[in-house]
Amino acid sequence: MSALAAYGLSVVPVARRELKRWRRAAASVPDTALRRMALDTLAAERMNAEAATVFATLAPWRQRFAAVRALCAMQVLVDYVDTLSEQLAEHPLQASLTLHAAICDALADQPPSDGTAYYAGFGVGDDGGYLAELMRACARELRRLPSFARVRPVAQLAAARCAAGQSYTHAARSGDRAPFAAWARTLDRGDGLAWWEVAAGASSSVAVHALIAAAADRSTTDRDARLVDAAYYPPIGALTVLFDSLIDRDEDRMTGNHNYMAYYESDEVVAERLAAITRQAQAAVRPLRRRRRNEAIVAGVAGFYLGASDRVEGVALVRERVAPMLGGVVRPIMAVMRARRHLRDRARRADPVGPSAASARR
Repeated sequence: MSALAAYGLSVVPVARRELKRWRRAAASVPDTALRRMALDTLAAERMNAEAATVFATLAPWRQRFAAVRALCAMQVLVDYVDTLSEQLAEHPLQASLTLHAAICDALADQPPSDGTAYYAGFGVGDDGGYLAELMRACARELRRLPSFARVRPVAQLAAARCAAGQSYTHAARSGDRAPFAAWARTLDRGDGLAWWEVAAGASSSVAVHALIAAAADRSTTDRDARLVDAAYYPPIGALTVLFDSLIDRDEDRMTGNHNYMAYYESDEVVAERLAAITRQAQAAVRPLRRRRRNEAIVAGVAGFYLGASDRVEGVALVRERVAPMLGGVVRPIMAVMRARRHLRDRARRADPVGPSAASARR
């Protein structure tokens, strides 16, 4: 079965059921502001969670449903803490680091049963156990995966990297990028990558997702886990975050959020760099098991973003450079994503009191 067929038939229906479950949980959050953020994030970032579950196509059939549930819970968690971190805090970096620690703790055998401490610094109310349940649900499904004990040490490093990257990125919103740049320069440099491109790779959650999928295969070894992490960090992670920044550039200019496109001299340079990193990503997955499925995921990452409207600044030029590198598989992905965004935007125009514009991306 092709990766696209496996995804559509065996993954998407489970992912959508899980998202309905998390919408019900979010609707039960007692605090009005947190409930709104949780629901808005699920509505605006639904495609993120569905996209993350594509990694379940790497899992053996018997473990696939548990992998989907773990991946979905992890991505809903990542998106939720990301949204909350955009709120003002007295000490934004420390508050964000504390909140993002939930990503790491979701990989623990027994995450905390009370999530209140993660909100320290944001002055919010009662979430009714929503954050703690996201962590517990992820951990519960991970315990079902036969190789997670071997994969966990590498996955925890990837999660800590992601948590730090997200936190320093949000703290840079204030205009002081010095702490972000100082942290980024402590990272291992990827071959031929600028420091901010390595930081983008670190900030992505895709290495965690890929490692969750690897844990579903009982033959995965410690070495396999390290190879997966090396493939997804930094090149594939960098692609996801840089593409995301490209699509969000106009919105981030209005909101003042940090955006990686600001480090490039021109859209021409952006297109050149994204093409070069795509080549690195393609080379990085060659040593991995299920090489073709991993190659399809690289194409899927690109197609997810390249299906954006040509009205988005810089997209047409990047698509012209990157799409031909990925073969025929990327075109149906771009077409599907373009159609889904069109339908979502139509629904948003018809329901102006739906998810806030600040939360709605891509």
